[in-house]
Amino acid sequence: MSGLPSCAIDIVISNDTGSNVLGLFPSDLQWLGINEQNYAMFMGQSVIQTAAGPVSRTQLFIDMQVLKEDGTMVSECFTEDAIIVPSPNQPGDLQVRLSGGGMRNHLYFATAPDNATLFVACKKDGLVAQLPVV
Repeated sequence: MSGLPSCAIDIVISNDTGSNVLGLFPSDLQWLGINEQNYAMFMGQSVIQTAAGPVSRTQLFIDMQVLKEDGTMVSECFTEDAIIVPSPNQPGDLQVRLSGGGMRNHLYFATAPDNATLFVACKKDGLVAQLPVV
């Protein structure tokens, strides 16, 4: 892969089955030390369809890996399609990065009736073992 393989940061991503691109904040790129001049995976401007209508965003590809909160590996490294989204307006505003489609190609996700928990596993049998009996 092109890019800077030695740079990495931990970020929290909200799984969103309606999103097919990963949202990154400008501060994420600053922490990674990447920009359009030093990172070959910038793809320029793309029109993205949102619930509020189409918007133009900078698109790039990044290598990512899903980890548990304790740092344990959940998935192998994979390439994810990403866009740069505006930072929250106020310092205390919630920062939510929506997931892209790539992580759904590497993990199994499920919910159960009357249960607000999102169950995630690397293998289907691992997912079934987590589900409550209803």
